[in-house]
Amino acid sequence: MEQSRTKKFLLYLFAFWLLWEWLMPLETVSDTKNVGVFIAFIAFCFLLSFLQVRFWLAACLKLGYIFYAVNHLFFHAPFFSFLWMPKLLQEVIDHIPIIAHFRWIEMTDVFRSFLFFLLLWMLTYLVQYWLFIQRRILLFYATTVAYVSVLDTFTAFRGNGAIVRLVAGGFFLLSWLQYEKLPGTKQYKKWLFVCTASISLSIFAGYIGPKLVPQWPDPIAFIKRYTQEAEQGTSGSSVKKIGYGNNDSQLGGPFIADNAIVFTAEDKQDHYWRVETKDIYTGKGWIARDDVQIQTFADENNVHRWFEDGVKKEVLTAKVHTAQPYTYLIYPEGLKKVKGPEGVVFRLQVANEKIYPTDRESYIFALQEYELTYEYPTFSVEQLKAARPLTDEQMLKRYTQLPESLPKRVRELAQRIVAGKTTTYDKVKAIEQYFHLNGFVYETKDVAVPRGKQDYVDQFLFETKKGYCDNFSTSMVVLLRSLHIPARWVKGYTSGQWISKTDDGKNVYSITNKNAHSWVEVYFSGIGWVPFEPTQGFSNPYEFTQPVSEVKPAPAQQSPHSVEKRTKLNDVLRGEQVSSTNWKDKIATMFDWRTIVELMIGCAAIAWLLYRFRRKWWPYITLWMFRQKHGNELFIKAYVSLLRHLKDYGLKKKEGQTLRQYAAYVDEWFGTKEMSQLTNLYERAIYRNENVDTEWNKIKELWENLIKRTAS
Repeated sequence: MEQSRTKKFLLYLFAFWLLWEWLMPLETVSDTKNVGVFIAFIAFCFLLSFLQVRFWLAACLKLGYIFYAVNHLFFHAPFFSFLWMPKLLQEVIDHIPIIAHFRWIEMTDVFRSFLFFLLLWMLTYLVQYWLFIQRRILLFYATTVAYVSVLDTFTAFRGNGAIVRLVAGGFFLLSWLQYEKLPGTKQYKKWLFVCTASISLSIFAGYIGPKLVPQWPDPIAFIKRYTQEAEQGTSGSSVKKIGYGNNDSQLGGPFIADNAIVFTAEDKQDHYWRVETKDIYTGKGWIARDDVQIQTFADENNVHRWFEDGVKKEVLTAKVHTAQPYTYLIYPEGLKKVKGPEGVVFRLQVANEKIYPTDRESYIFALQEYELTYEYPTFSVEQLKAARPLTDEQMLKRYTQLPESLPKRVRELAQRIVAGKTTTYDKVKAIEQYFHLNGFVYETKDVAVPRGKQDYVDQFLFETKKGYCDNFSTSMVVLLRSLHIPARWVKGYTSGQWISKTDDGKNVYSITNKNAHSWVEVYFSGIGWVPFEPTQGFSNPYEFTQPVSEVKPAPAQQSPHSVEKRTKLNDVLRGEQVSSTNWKDKIATMFDWRTIVELMIGCAAIAWLLYRFRRKWWPYITLWMFRQKHGNELFIKAYVSLLRHLKDYGLKKKEGQTLRQYAAYVDEWFGTKEMSQLTNLYERAIYRNENVDTEWNKIKELWENLIKRTAS
């Protein structure tokens, strides 16, 4: 009996282990958090089954665990108050139509977690059925091996240890179940020894034996890892969760704002954070070239460059810390070095310039923290205007590609925009400015999706004129390419929100999903790839310097016109009869942006000085406010004001300390009995509701003395 119970316990342990292998990768390959809560749940389910708890009681206990876990993770209400119950019930009711219409993307984390608990409950029952009734677990074991293998190949999850554990434990379990089916006398000790020795010897031989290096240096794991974004609704418009996505083949449609932090960065300059570029426009969106060419570097990027030698560059460093490990780098243009964990190799996919960290065996290595060295460019407008047209036929073919279905009026519009422009730079700037000057609106909700054979860019340029960065950047690239100017579509993130400064003077930025962005890069001969920003409401973070000849020097003396303006302004200030509109115009002529900045800095400095030395002047303001007044309410306010001044002085009332104890502490500090007398009067006014107006007038001097001491 005892031997049978031990075998049963070991079988339950094996079943739990297999499900544990299923759950462990979830934190790496999905946005699932608190995986330990789900692992504990399957352990609890198996424990109840092992103890043979009655079905109804086990069901109640499992439901209790689920409710407690959901409340602990999301509602944070006292469990036995049952305040969480209506909220959970409402979640279930709200999701009935969502499930009925298969709108899975709308499911909340609360309901997803609740549903996941129920699915695990069902799965534990199925595993027990296969294991203890059918005595067949080969299917589930094979599925587990396939599951781990696929995740190891196609995601950031590293399944080396899991595969070894599955091979060892799985073969042991299969051997055991087969042994249980054999008839006749069973010798467990001999079987256990032979089985354990055989499996151990096989694993040891595999560990020490020679291993073939990867035969394919460019595995699918970091070439074709794009997933289709979920679409919903019957109207043909997809609702996206704002952030960085992989599938850009169907652009358009509204999105839902998301403020989740993607990464934080310590950096000196504002710039775009690149992830990848795509260069084939299909009429509906963007796809990357089907090219498996890979360039590898250890830490210093000596395989790819974005700028030519003639560009003025400043070498800077930045630190990146992602909210979760990513299997690709987020980096600035001009990347020179990457400092990450020892042994990491970086593979740049030439087709889209996406960089994947891998180990030396070409397995993806998810990074969460790394340091970058990059070149920050300053582009000379003079050089850009002097750049000759590109003659490289291969690059021209790649970066001027357009579909044959592109409407003719798109090409005609591009020609009209650049009419009269002679240099490539002037043409690019004219198209960039076109979006800022012709009624285009930045919009995230009411964004159309092209239907049928309708072109995405054509729809935006001539029909809607409403959209977000994808609409603007794609349209600019298409307009440039129709003029035979090499351009490409780039996606990544903006600089994000400034948070603070580090001790070494760098800025700390927080980059969230709503900072996901796309922009345009144009190639100039002798310079390289230059970023441009067509999106309404956004500005280019890179510097463009004007030629010295175009910068007008400041006049050595005031012109008669400016003197006349100042004279008229003085007349206004002396009380001349001038309309208020004209007066405002005259003031505007006297204050340029530098004057405004100086005034703001001066006001900020004065405000800081007033706050810094508030103990020197604010007590006297208080004295002036209460000196000539009287009454019970006035005394109570005056006493509370005194407490604030004492706290600001440094005599803070401790937690749990009564007013009388605090008054004795203050009197001991100053060597008086003034605070105790005032406190006694305050308690009589508050707790006994006595009229202390007469006595307040007598001892007001005590209050004034204490106020003055806080200013010393």
